[in-house]
Amino acid sequence: MKSLKELLISGPGPSSSHTIGPFRICKHFMEENQGKEVNEYVITLYGSLALTGKGHSTDEIILDAFKPNKCTVLFQPSFNGLRHPNTMDCKAIYKDGSSLTRRFLSVGGGAYVEEGEAYKGNNCYPFSTFDGLKSFMKHSQIDDIYEVIKMLDSEDIFEYGKKMLKQSFKTVEDSLQKEGILPGPLQLDRVAKKVYLSSKRISDKAERRTLMLTAYAYATSEANANHEMMVTAPTCGAAGVVPSCLYYEYKNHHATMEQLVKAYLVGALICNFIKENASVSGALLGCQAEIGSAASFAAASLSYLHALSVFQIEYASEVAMEHFLGLTCDPVDGYVQIPCIERNAIASIHAYTSYLFAQDIALFRRNKVSFDNVIQAMKETGKVLPVELKETSLGGLAKIIC
Repeated sequence: MKSLKELLISGPGPSSSHTIGPFRICKHFMEENQGKEVNEYVITLYGSLALTGKGHSTDEIILDAFKPNKCTVLFQPSFNGLRHPNTMDCKAIYKDGSSLTRRFLSVGGGAYVEEGEAYKGNNCYPFSTFDGLKSFMKHSQIDDIYEVIKMLDSEDIFEYGKKMLKQSFKTVEDSLQKEGILPGPLQLDRVAKKVYLSSKRISDKAERRTLMLTAYAYATSEANANHEMMVTAPTCGAAGVVPSCLYYEYKNHHATMEQLVKAYLVGALICNFIKENASVSGALLGCQAEIGSAASFAAASLSYLHALSVFQIEYASEVAMEHFLGLTCDPVDGYVQIPCIERNAIASIHAYTSYLFAQDIALFRRNKVSFDNVIQAMKETGKVLPVELKETSLGGLAKIIC
């Protein structure tokens, strides 16, 4: 299984699959053509990339990536013959009239592959499931999941995780100061600041926590919708969930940065099992793959932060995902605003509840559903979701509202 560095990626919002992935693909393709006399680049977007490309500003990020070169972006909203719903062709037309075309797949979380090739990355984990993690820990006589990460991942993984988490927290803090209207025709107000100020006036502890988690999740999601720099956790569309939960612990329970970074990386490892065995792409498996994965990530992080057992960490991760099974990806008009912003807040509350279930209920009865089971169920569920409900803006709320 790949390094956590390939799950936690920084890049321009609003979508890891539709902006970060294509941006990285274009930069890669330009590097391939470095030193050649290119007259023009022509990029053709297919499937989900074409259907929601305007709302996700995919065309704008591609034009930015190729500056100052001439570039044309074409939209072909067809799924015929595609191996993946996020497919794009990159064509370089040279000054002598010849050309070169490569087909790439934006596979989720900012990752990409050239069609026909396997995903290349740092395979540093000898397991790819939660059961595999537990077996490795038993064999190695390790009882702390973070120690496994420290042993197997990059030498600087803690510093890398710290950098990503601090960037996520800065996004929350900066966005909580902002007001105004989000870009696009939906004309949504930024409300994170108002929700946060409202939370400070609430005396009931549970209600105040709910509003604070909501404010932090809204802050990140509104920044994402505004095309600001994001950290995938595991995607841009679901990037508000993990920072919301961990920032709450940082500000309200005074968790140290060292504790938070370790918890962050443990959650990322659990989420990596989903990416490895199913997908974190809404275009492939629906929003369950994004919000569900983020909720599992956050629930695992919270459970580790509060020193729960490996069994309880798995329990929290499984509960968080199980109750998002079947969740559709239906962005209205292709924008990550409705239902995405509100959904991030709901997922952060759901993740916190999943951690509380693990803390206070898990020991009463062992779950019959393992985390590996629920990943498989998510994958199978996503396969049978109709294409209209997988980040195409052709069904669900996208159809009803528009």
